[in-house]
Amino acid sequence: MAALLALVAALLWGLGAFLGGQASRRAALIPVLAVELLVGTIVIIPLAFLTAHHFAWVDLLIGGAAGFFGLLGVTFLYRGLRGPMAAVAPVAGVVSAALPLLWGVGFGERLSAWQIYGVILGLMSIVLISDTGRALHRISLGPLVNGVLGGAGFGAGYIVLDATQPLTAPWPIVGARLLPALAVCAVALAAHQPLSAVGPARPWSVGAGLSTVLASVAFLAAINRGLLSISSVLSCLHPAVTVILARLFLRERMSLSQAAGLAVAVAAISMITVG
Repeated sequence: MAALLALVAALLWGLGAFLGGQASRRAALIPVLAVELLVGTIVIIPLAFLTAHHFAWVDLLIGGAAGFFGLLGVTFLYRGLRGPMAAVAPVAGVVSAALPLLWGVGFGERLSAWQIYGVILGLMSIVLISDTGRALHRISLGPLVNGVLGGAGFGAGYIVLDATQPLTAPWPIVGARLLPALAVCAVALAAHQPLSAVGPARPWSVGAGLSTVLASVAFLAAINRGLLSISSVLSCLHPAVTVILARLFLRERMSLSQAAGLAVAVAAISMITVG
């Protein structure tokens, strides 16, 4: 069940990255983020009242801290996604998978042999997917740096979120959306960039907000039921979803190594779940 939930999170995060990248190409980043976070907050609060078994302020605040790390991650990721999606998103995926993996194993999580092989294949698949090929895209250092910083923000957020108690879920996700939403709205007000400035990017930003908040709920459920190391690697396969969507809807070409990376990802998922 934990593996399935992590894969659902990967699917939804990949969709959210695609939609958020499209929004960031159509409007300024601050109103795009504000709308995305507010939509997620509106969705998650009633869900928390209906499904949580317990409320704890400490978990709400821990979720808020995770949300601020995630906000840094999505800020850098969206800046990077103004360039080729098929190059930037996988870089963020590699970093965001490696940090919680090392953290979980370093603090005592034990993996079976099949899971270890699956994790290695999973990281290899992300690397392969990130290789767009020199002939297909010309990408400068800036977008790649944004991808690395975005992945570091996401990975740190995963680690912080793992400190919450299962019975309080999904209240930590409320904190992860509400507190950053208030901060971004304050920045938008100070920068004279009202929410209406999102303009034609509104449908994309709303869609990204719905996708990412549901992905966060699925990921929290996954780490509550399984290992942080395994759940983080599976959920960080979301660049594959972004690459596929970019190929289908934006006609961005995939290199041979990217196609191979998708096949390796399927093998990694099988080995991790069987293990």
